[in-house]
Amino acid sequence: MATLKEFTFTAAVAVAASARQVAYAAAFATYAPNGFGVFANLAAYQAALVAADNAFRDAVQTAATANVISDAVVGGVNPGIMYGNGTASILT
Repeated sequence: MATLKEFTFTAAVAVAASARQVAYAAAFATYAPNGFGVFANLAAYQAALVAADNAFRDAVQTAATANVISDAVVGGVNPGIMYGNGTASILT
């Protein structure tokens, strides 16, 4: 059974993930009609994806800090993204 802090953290991660997916969709909707072959469009698309990932990571870290959730849990939320401890959490 989860504590209130764990539940709050899980809810915050869900909201952050939803926001990231909306940002991904918006970036794709902007990028796709303007042409996949234009390098400048690709750079803008990649920048939008990186910004969405950074916003997600920051939201998760903020929720973890506010709810006293350990880095081990935070690293498992999105494997492959480096968190505060400087090590990648990659599942193979």
